[in-house]
Amino acid sequence: MKILSIDQARNGAWAVFEYKTKTLEAYGTFSYDAKNYTYAKAILEIEKLIQSVIKEHKVKAVFIEDIQLRVNVQSFKKLAQLQGVLVNLCEKNEYLYELIAPSQWQSYCNARPRKAKERDAQVTALRDDAKAESKVLSLQFAKEQYGINTDNDNLSDVICISHYVVNNFLFKKDKNGKTYLEKIKTDKHKTDA
Repeated sequence: MKILSIDQARNGAWAVFEYKTKTLEAYGTFSYDAKNYTYAKAILEIEKLIQSVIKEHKVKAVFIEDIQLRVNVQSFKKLAQLQGVLVNLCEKNEYLYELIAPSQWQSYCNARPRKAKERDAQVTALRDDAKAESKVLSLQFAKEQYGINTDNDNLSDVICISHYVVNNFLFKKDKNGKTYLEKIKTDKHKTDA
């Protein structure tokens, strides 16, 4: 059973994993710059791309990184619009889907900012802000766990999201035979595949 994870944004990424074997099968990035695409046009292109990936890889469930308000309200609103389109795509095609909070996958993959003492001992050449540190940690995780050596943090983030999903969700069937997703309740974080 294949799953698709999406790091949604104008410049984003996707990854397809085989759920049962927890293996990375395919991945890609996308970019729809403001010079050539209005945001509305970029959203349309992203929707077409995601639909194409789902069909090509016979994806059974979609996991979208949830949005969070940081500083820029306008960016948050745009991401909310894109998230709505992706959720609508899943709903109208009856794909299983879940929104994954960044804090969930970051914590599970040890890609959350660390205390200064840990950071100084384990990670070098980082900027001081927490978001930048998280990105560097996700890049390291993708390289160490899946051999993906990239400088594109959208790609490494989506690989981390997928890793989190295949280790923390179960596919179950209800009494009518309909498949649904269930989050596994865990007390500790585990990063091995």
